[in-house]
Amino acid sequence: MKPSLAVIAALAGLAVAPRADAQATSLTGAWVHAGTQQELVIRSSIQFRSYSMPGDFNMGGTFGAGSPSNTVISTTPTPTRVTREMALIVREDGRFSWITEKSYPESASCDVRVHQEKLGRVTTSGSSATFTISKGSERAGRSCNDQVTESDRSNQTETYRVTRSGSTLRISDGTVTWVFNRHQE
Repeated sequence: MKPSLAVIAALAGLAVAPRADAQATSLTGAWVHAGTQQELVIRSSIQFRSYSMPGDFNMGGTFGAGSPSNTVISTTPTPTRVTREMALIVREDGRFSWITEKSYPESASCDVRVHQEKLGRVTTSGSSATFTISKGSERAGRSCNDQVTESDRSNQTETYRVTRSGSTLRISDGTVTWVFNRHQE
């Protein structure tokens, strides 16, 4: 799968800066990832629970009118096929820009689409890379309705295991590994 025009345009709009303090030299460059693979996605489910109450009005835990019950929303990480396109630019001074477009099925008739943008600085130590996000955002929508949620992802850090071999960069969050290739203009 080739990266979308939006991802390529983002890369073209961000030039690699001239050499400075080379904290993240091994990651320096423009990298793209496009693919579909199993990832853990947090899924919500509604559970109805019934509780017995002490006293004369206790109906022994029966269900129906008069039974005390509670609705609980549970979240569970669930393996899901996620389609993802990413563009990562790392400058020689450690500044980075990371744009992600991903989608996955929420149900048989509804897909979730997520757009993330992160800007900040990356530092490396051995095979670990820490992305300190100074400015970031996430926008998520569903194909089955007009509901859109937006969240601020600024002032966060994300640490990944990173390996590079020639024009290939592998970034792992511990559950999934994304394979990036050097962007060729």
